[in-house]
Amino acid sequence: MVDPVNSPSVDAKSGAKPYVFWVDLIRVVAIYLVVMIHVSGQLTNVWGNIPGDQWVIADIYGAVARISVPLFFMISGYLLLPRSESLRVFFTKRMLKILIPLVAWSLIYLFWFCGNYANKCTTNFVSQLLLVKGTSYHLWFLYVMVSIYLILPVLRLMFRPDTDKKILWYLIGLWLIFQPVLTIAKQAWNFNINISPPLATGFLCFFVLGSLLGEMPLSRPMVISAAALWVVGTFVTVEGTYLLTIGSGAYNGIFYDFVSMNVIIASGAAFILLRRIAQAGIFTSLRVQAITKSLAAASFGIYLVHILVVEILNDRIPVFHLNSFIGYPLWSVPLVTAIVFLVSFLIVRGLQKIPVIKLIVP
Repeated sequence: MVDPVNSPSVDAKSGAKPYVFWVDLIRVVAIYLVVMIHVSGQLTNVWGNIPGDQWVIADIYGAVARISVPLFFMISGYLLLPRSESLRVFFTKRMLKILIPLVAWSLIYLFWFCGNYANKCTTNFVSQLLLVKGTSYHLWFLYVMVSIYLILPVLRLMFRPDTDKKILWYLIGLWLIFQPVLTIAKQAWNFNINISPPLATGFLCFFVLGSLLGEMPLSRPMVISAAALWVVGTFVTVEGTYLLTIGSGAYNGIFYDFVSMNVIIASGAAFILLRRIAQAGIFTSLRVQAITKSLAAASFGIYLVHILVVEILNDRIPVFHLNSFIGYPLWSVPLVTAIVFLVSFLIVRGLQKIPVIKLIVP
């Protein structure tokens, strides 16, 4: 059955969607899992230096969390692709919300990096960080978002009311072939082909997939199928990462790739499941919805600030080191994730109350 509250109609004039609770729920789950990726990564990145059972537990947490970034892309596609607005409005209202945080946090993390590694901060190196590599490893997401935003007004032409959805599913099919399938073929059999459809590679199709899945009515068979696909996709991520790592004797994160087939499948399935879970009894509580909405409003800011929080809690407080090594990973990873998430949330909520400064944590 379709929930009328959680299945909004698009505004005929602007294409904008009214508030939908499941969108905020997905945002909160996604940002929490982003934090978990970086906390569990403290363990998965040191294969061979910790007991095997502890590494496997961290691998499971990391694999479950891989859906996080795809969920963010999919939510963005669901919300933004159907909209209709002028280029002026788009660049002043949409693009600036990405560009201002990108510039501000690039500089913040640059100062943080140079404070720790002053001898490396030559003019040449700094320019490479700012323009190519990013001043922190998680800021790659903003560079991708800016890239997609630049062509978003053109992509919107594909999402007019009279567009045949079969054409969009055709694009998703091309994406699956030319992104994860060809990647597997290249890695497994060194197979390569000099054909690369411009729209059918990278992260762009997560936008398209999110828009398509967000509009689909939820039926019982679809939800059951999604649950099965999420389990399969996640299992392949866990097992594939484990087998490749023990086979090579060093950490191998190929199956962790956000555009691998297993992660794409798990992410699409999770998107559908979270839409359905949002209709569950606990989430009909106004208090729970208010808390979820507050956390969702800080999700982008949490993404931006949480790496600083991770590093400060790990090694910048005298005689205090909070990281996933503090105990057995079964409880240390979720505990540290929760603490980093909460501290980041409180910092963002504080920044959002300060005029002008709030622009860097929209």
